[in-house]
Parts: sequence; structure tokens; C-alpha cells
Amino acid sequence: MMRSLIIASFLLRLLLIPLDLYRSTDFEVHRNWLAITHSLPLSRWYFEETSQWTLDYPPVFAYFEWLLSQFAAAVDPAMLRVDNLEYASQATVVFQRLSVILGDLVLVAGAWQLGSLRLAGNDRWLPVAVLLCNSGLLIVDHIHFQYNGMMLGLLLLSVADIERGRTYRGAFFFCVLLSMKQIFLYVAPVYFVFLLRGHCGCSLLPYPKILWNQLFRLGAMVVLSFAAMWGPVLIAGGSAAGLQLLQRLFPFGRGLTHAYWAPNIWALYNTADRVLAKLGFGSQSGQSSTAGMAEVYESSALWTVPPKATFILTLLAYYPLLAAIWRQTRPAGASTLTKISASSSGAFGLYVALGSAIAFGFGWHVHEKAILMVTVPLAVVAAGSNSQALVSATTALSAVATFSIMPLLPDRPMETAAKWFLFLAGHLIEHFLLQRRFRSRPAATPSGDVAAASGSSLLSSIGLGPLLPGWLVALGYVVLGLYRDFGGHKLLLGGRLEFLPLLLTSDFSALLVLFSFLRVFWLIPQESSAEA
Repeated sequence: MMRSLIIASFLLRLLLIPLDLYRSTDFEVHRNWLAITHSLPLSRWYFEETSQWTLDYPPVFAYFEWLLSQFAAAVDPAMLRVDNLEYASQATVVFQRLSVILGDLVLVAGAWQLGSLRLAGNDRWLPVAVLLCNSGLLIVDHIHFQYNGMMLGLLLLSVADIERGRTYRGAFFFCVLLSMKQIFLYVAPVYFVFLLRGHCGCSLLPYPKILWNQLFRLGAMVVLSFAAMWGPVLIAGGSAAGLQLLQRLFPFGRGLTHAYWAPNIWALYNTADRVLAKLGFGSQSGQSSTAGMAEVYESSALWTVPPKATFILTLLAYYPLLAAIWRQTRPAGASTLTKISASSSGAFGLYVALGSAIAFGFGWHVHEKAILMVTVPLAVVAAGSNSQALVSATTALSAVATFSIMPLLPDRPMETAAKWFLFLAGHLIEHFLLQRRFRSRPAATPSGDVAAASGSSLLSSIGLGPLLPGWLVALGYVVLGLYRDFGGHKLLLGGRLEFLPLLLTSDFSALLVLFSFLRVFWLIPQESSAEA
């Protein structure tokens, strides 16, 4: 059955191509990057500005675009002209869509490798089926257009290697990932603390100690890897290349929030600011945070949050997780030199998901799509877990994550039907797949969990406990969905307050997302002890 779902998921991806659904500006972004890397010398890649969609991903992703461009030249050479802006021939559309589908093979490999550590037999296909049917990934990658599945697959491969004790290869994969997309810095603190403790044997009590040989070898591998991946661009670009790369990769001139607010603490903060301004507190001057622009703006009533404040707050929020990793990771000793023991590594995937959650919750200019960095690794961990509580928390978070991503698609009839079909069908499939192990083996459920029977209903899988039961959350989806996607806003307010549906979606989703993060964080000791 799971293999049939996997085949069906790829057929669905192929079906989405001829439907000619919405393509975001990311489609033109990546076409332009194909043209830049194919038509220009390496020294000009990060200086080219013919299009407003300049190359702003790290070098390895640029190399990936260059590799794709070698095949694109045989499909439609016109797509590789830098001055051919907004070019979208049918051949170009099919080529770029197929490149994303092929990239999902990396996701399959990562889900298989990480899932195989916890599952056996046909159950090893469970994480693969869950991720390939993930509604959020389908919407973001295969309609909106990005390559998240490929990069998240590489993240899963890295996590799987580290959990297996293949520390150097896992760390190398993470270096590649950081050199593909800078957003994966979100989880760099998790890797640093876990490997410092578990691989390098760092300990503070009863006296400070560290395996210096291990630290040197790991550090040398990381430095040499980055040098090999970044060196060609920096050398070719000359003395100005370093600063140019830094400005492209980290444009802090953007505002606290994206044009559509990601469902995090800053969505609630901005809402409070707007409400206070409407009540007469503070100033009404300056650009509104609801103007739909990704630019720096002044808050009206509350403090205008600078980038450094979000950085400090993120570090503070990160501290409990890093402290938990330090406590629960067994330091390497002389007998475990290059291999982290299974008892230390089993929860690493959960740590990575929670590190992403913290950065998503408190970071500067977070995009709503970054929620996939939490839900994808968490889904694989949940698929191999015996914890009903973790499965319930995962399915609830996955549902609200998809709901929060749906505004990426316009409210035209075909796109509205597609995103609601994917939302409902995707969550139903995920619920069925993750619950099947508990239905077939209820005795495996730990006594400390909610009874398997209580987690078997679809409504309970989207609830957040007694405070927000499943029926209440489902009612929120229905009411807000009717208001946002099916004409409710126009019926009630006409053309006024056009940003209100997005604001309500951000705030509703933020409350559910942040509460779900806390639920999962609470389960760290349980998962760590289960893996020991």
C-alpha cells in the first residue's frame, strides 16, 4: 500500500505540470539563475543585476543551477539568455518542473536512510510515503516552485549519517547544505553542540576535557569542505567577492517580517502593534507592516525591533534546547573515538527539528515556507517513534503548517480547489500512515502516552489537547478558510482591509504553531530515553 502511495505521489507531481497552475516569481528566479550560471563567467555570477532576481543563494546551489543549465541548453536555449526576462515557454516550464521532481529523489533517499534506523521491513517505506504525500511540500515545490524537497532530503541524509555514527560524512553533507541555502544556519547550533559533546568528548565536570584529535580532524574537514565549495567563487570574483556574497546572502535591509507574515511570535507582535495604533496609541506615520512590502518599517505603537534583537532573542530561546542536548548526549571517550553511541544519537533528528522551530519562531524576516524545516524531519522521527504523543503533536503541526502556507497560492478557482484538496487529502493520508503502527501494535504504545485509541480519530490528530480540542481547531480551519478563500471577506468588508485575511491566518496559525513547538519540546526526555 505504501509503495502504491509513493508511485501515486510521483504521478500527481507529473499531473500538476500540464494543469498550468500558478507559478510564483521563484520560477523566473531560477530561470534567471540558470541563465546567469550558463552564460556568464564565474567571476560575474554574484555581480549580475540585469534582472531584479539576482543570485542570492550560496555557491553550491549556483553550481547546481549550472549543472541543470547544461541539460536546459538542449531543451530550449532561449531560457538561458540573461536578457530574456520572464521567459516561460512550454519547454521551459516542463524542464523546470521535472527538475524539481527529480530533486525529490534526494528526499526519498534521506527519508529512507533515516527511517531505516528505526523501522524494518516494509515499514521502512513509511517515512518516504509520508513525506512524498506532504501537502506543504507539494504546494511549495510543485505549484509555487522551489527545491525544498531536494535540500531537506540532504538534511535527512546528514542526520541519518550522524545517527549511524558516520560523523564526518554527516558533517560534510551539512557543509554542502549550508553552501546551498543559508537558511540552514538555523540548525547549525544543534550540530555544533551535539558534535562537540558527542564526537569531540567535550565535558566540563568533574573537570574540563576534550578529545583534541577528534576536534582537529572534524574542524579540518569542515574548513577544507567550505574552502573547496566557496573558494572558486571568491577567487574568481576578486577582492570584492567576499563582501558582495555577504550582502547577497544576508540582506538585512528587509523588514522584521516577510510581506505575508510567517506564523511566529512576530506575527502576533505586529498584530498587537496595529491594534494599539488603531486604538490611538503611538504614531500613525510611517510604513505599515501590513503594506505587503518586504522592507524595514517603523512600528506604530510598540518598539521597532532591530535584527540584533531577534538574534539575541533566538539565542536565548535556543539555550534550553542546547542545554538539553548537552545533558542527554553521552560524551565520546577513548573507546568511541569516531562514533557516537546509539543512545546519544537517536534523538538527533528531533533536536534538528526543534532547532528549526526556535529559529522559525523568533528569527528575523522569516519566510512562511521555512516551517517545512520543522515538519519534514519531525515527520520522519514521528514515523519511527513509539510515542503516540509525538505522533499526535506532529500531525497537528503538519496540518497547521500546510494551512499557513496555502495563501502562497492565489484565490483563483483552480488554485483554491488544488490547495484545499491537497490540504484535506494530504492530512488524511498522513494521519492514516502515522497511526497505522499504533492500530496494528497497540501494545507498543508507552504507558505514559495518551492511549492509542484516543489518537486514532482524525479530529483528535489536529487538536492540541484539552485547551484546543480537535473539533475547535477544525472549526477554526473551516471558518477562516471560508472567510479567506471562499469570498467571506469580500462579502463582509468588500474591498476594505485587504490584508485582514492574511493577518488572521498568520495569527491563528502562529498560536497553533507555537503551542505545537512547546508540545514537541516537552517530549525530548521521553524520546531520548526511548532511544537509549
